[in-house]
Amino acid sequence: MAQIIFGMKNKMDVAIGVAVGSSTQIALLVFPFSVVLGWGMGRQMDLNLHMFETATLFTTVVIVSFVVGDGNSNWLKGVTLILAYVVIACSFFYHRDIDTSKDWPGAHA
Repeated sequence: MAQIIFGMKNKMDVAIGVAVGSSTQIALLVFPFSVVLGWGMGRQMDLNLHMFETATLFTTVVIVSFVVGDGNSNWLKGVTLILAYVVIACSFFYHRDIDTSKDWPGAHA
């Protein structure tokens, strides 16, 4: 929400900093916390990203670095980020991983 307010006030450096900073906090805190919580609940949660997730993560880093690299913004960059989000969301909706839960030692059969 703060990103939108700063963006409307034409303070793009702060808006981009807040957006990228919150994404970094999610990656560094919530993702590992979910793994620890999964272990505590006896569910399979690990940081072993498969090829699809790794490629998606790499693609998002490249897209964001190209968009925020020069420090300027316009409507085309915003549309590019929104379309990238939609494409990634749709690809995760239709993608199916191979079920490896039976290979995990703590899995309940």
